[in-house]
Amino acid sequence: MWGRRRRDGDEDEPEVEETTQGSSAASGSEAGALSGDASDEDDGESPKSDRTDGPLDESEVDLAEARKGRIDLGGLLIKGAPGMKLQLQVDQRTGNATSAVLAIEDAAVQLIAVAAPRSSGMWGQTRLQITQDAKRRGGRADEAPGPFGTEVRLVVPVQAPDGKQVLQPSRVSAIDGPRWMLRATFLGKATNDAATFQRFVALVKDTVVVRGQSPMAPGDVIVLNPPPGNRPVDPSEPVQA
Repeated sequence: MWGRRRRDGDEDEPEVEETTQGSSAASGSEAGALSGDASDEDDGESPKSDRTDGPLDESEVDLAEARKGRIDLGGLLIKGAPGMKLQLQVDQRTGNATSAVLAIEDAAVQLIAVAAPRSSGMWGQTRLQITQDAKRRGGRADEAPGPFGTEVRLVVPVQAPDGKQVLQPSRVSAIDGPRWMLRATFLGKATNDAATFQRFVALVKDTVVVRGQSPMAPGDVIVLNPPPGNRPVDPSEPVQA
């Protein structure tokens, strides 16, 4: 599903691999569920998710200080963790990196941030579309309380590297922030081991979203960039979650 490689001598600053969007971490139709019809110029403010402990908006931090302790992906500032592997997934159509997958051993979380209208959050509509898509694909979707509010617990058929069809569980949460929504899809051991799940929740809470001030339509992905000075990795070391 994704390659990984540790930077020699530093477990907290992972190498970054760029791969084609469309792995089982998030289907293309799931990504499409992030789009919306409302205008970015709506009046009012976004409904507040419980962001007491994060994730934070760029306006809520000293960006210079935040960048010092995080991996700078442009649209997201990610906190590193020992043993963490980082992959950027690239949209074939645009060539832009649209999501980041943070993997530790056999668990992972995929982060994707999109623009949202000022006046309303997007998670309610998005999770309905994700649920419908899972059922269309022959899977199952259930809503349940999660660390950031209502989450969607999915079990969907995916194609394994050996070509066989397998069922992949995931837990999808999202946070509606100021003019953005951050979606977190937990995979592998993070779906069924409480301690591992909380470790990845902490990574999500430590994230800073840098949307910028440019006009964007709701659902437009906030583009990510490899960290400055990142060197290529060998993608021949696969790991599955």
